[in-house]
Amino acid sequence: MRNILLNFLKFENQDFGTTVFRKEAEAGVFKDGFSYYDFEVDGRNVKYEISDTALEGYTSFTLPSYLNVGLVSKKLYEKIIDASNQVNGRFILHPEKEYNRRIHFEIEPHPKGRKCVWVEPYFLKSKQVWGLLIGFQFIVSQNVLSGGYKVDRDIQIASGSLNARGLSNLDFYLFKYNHITTFIKNILPGINLNLNNAINSSLFPVESYLLDAKQYMFKDNRIDNSSYFGLSKYAPLQPVSKETTFYFIYRKSDRGIAVNLLKGLRGESHPNTFSGIQKFFKIPFTNDHIKGFALDDYNEPNISKVVEDIKAEVNNVLPVIITNSKKEESDDKLYFSLKHRFTNEGIPCQVVTKDLIINDNALKFSLGNIALQMFAKAGGIPWKMKPATTEYLIIGIGQSYNIEITEDGNKVEKNITYSVLTDSSGIFKDLQVLSEGVATDDSYYTQLVNNIAGIINNGKYKKIAVHTPFRLSKDKVLDKVVKLIDHNIELSVLVINDKTDFFGFDASNNGLVPFESTFLKLSSQEYLVWFEGIQPSNPKITKRFGNPLSIKFWYTNNPQFFQDIDYKESLLQDCINLSGANWRGFKAKQLPVSVFYCQRISEFIGKFRQYELSHIDINNLKPWFL
Repeated sequence: MRNILLNFLKFENQDFGTTVFRKEAEAGVFKDGFSYYDFEVDGRNVKYEISDTALEGYTSFTLPSYLNVGLVSKKLYEKIIDASNQVNGRFILHPEKEYNRRIHFEIEPHPKGRKCVWVEPYFLKSKQVWGLLIGFQFIVSQNVLSGGYKVDRDIQIASGSLNARGLSNLDFYLFKYNHITTFIKNILPGINLNLNNAINSSLFPVESYLLDAKQYMFKDNRIDNSSYFGLSKYAPLQPVSKETTFYFIYRKSDRGIAVNLLKGLRGESHPNTFSGIQKFFKIPFTNDHIKGFALDDYNEPNISKVVEDIKAEVNNVLPVIITNSKKEESDDKLYFSLKHRFTNEGIPCQVVTKDLIINDNALKFSLGNIALQMFAKAGGIPWKMKPATTEYLIIGIGQSYNIEITEDGNKVEKNITYSVLTDSSGIFKDLQVLSEGVATDDSYYTQLVNNIAGIINNGKYKKIAVHTPFRLSKDKVLDKVVKLIDHNIELSVLVINDKTDFFGFDASNNGLVPFESTFLKLSSQEYLVWFEGIQPSNPKITKRFGNPLSIKFWYTNNPQFFQDIDYKESLLQDCINLSGANWRGFKAKQLPVSVFYCQRISEFIGKFRQYELSHIDINNLKPWFL
């Protein structure tokens, strides 16, 4: 057990009852100038109308700090606003939002914005403690936003993702810590002078624990702690089952660039960093397995001819397409148009940009990742993860939506909800659309319920975990799913958030970075987990480690599961394991593939809509989205 310094400053005195004036609210009536909160009275929830001042018909009520978190948070926010009224550089980013409780303080000006520290009231349930969440944020100026905003090098440096030399910031954790410390030293004392309940100036320590390290499994059940070194020593878990022909498709003017990529994938140009797709992935990559298509341009007739040739092939075919980078909108549209066309034909393809191939140093370190994606799209399985317990089905659920205007001029939100199916070893199994339509329509939820239940009933698993970045409705979806499935099936739903406001530092470690697989408890059903970090056996920082993820145990058909600490830890362990099953790259983003693959699909669907490309059937394809 080690202490993590959570980005949380507690109030010194936790016994601060807040007095409000309340009366029972009229059903369906909401008045300006009042707030409305539920209170438990005689075992039932009663909605009350809240006034800050004494009014006729309202009774005084001293609110214990733990009783109504929403109302206490509002009162604490108002006190911090009053106490910081004279602080230069204080501002509210979204004052129009009723439940916004975040206050920003400028730490340092910047030509393209402001380096800020924000605070907001928060009740840490695991410790029953009130305090302030605190974090760093770079706010881009309105002038930059209105002038065709792009995240450039200056903004990345100011945000901490790059260091002062424009390289990946290995001191990302120190960067955040130093800005928070600046606020604590220079601004917090002035706020405390105006508060009758001081805010502690030390980050709050919370005990943390370690899950097991990820273990990768290859052919003949060989195990290694590294996907890359494991494949260097052992054969892939499952080879491509059919003879594969690789179609290299490029503009005639880019023939030399295509040859450079081919040599790299053969292991000829950079043998010390990548030995070649044939040697590494045990897939034939000789001249007999390669065809070149030099096109005048990527116009419709040319692409249609390539598609016809692919469909006429007896062999398995993987197109490798070379095109411009996505810097300009026309090139971005071409990239996604090509992806759309081949995906729509049921043909996974590998698109590689010219900028990457021309940059010899970048190509050198990208060849392994390109080859990995090609191998998976051709139908091979490079590795799987050793699960915490027995293998079970994991349903990753994602969502993509757009706003459409109806004939009468109203705006409606249309959703596509889809699932990525893997087992707990991380092997990609299927991709299915779960529901399409207007999110408020009954038919949308009916589709969702029936399709989720259908996936569970058609499988052979007695244990199911659903991973989703948003809260699935319990009454509209999950309770109804449970009624349609075998009652002996174990169902758990986890909400996995990679954009959490929580952060933490390990003061005992190099650069304040926690160990990989560290986790701590935020509440009885919510945990903060570091999917990447330094290794206990090697504390050297070799990359910029990202933020932790919050994981909430949202729903189960058997409450005893979520009361069992070992059961929950095994589900957390498999979330960690699934982050190693990412076949997009050897050092790809450390998210469970159940979540990451859904993010990738959402990006593609969004781009297809942006460029007004036709709706595609994404069901039952190989992992084309890598």
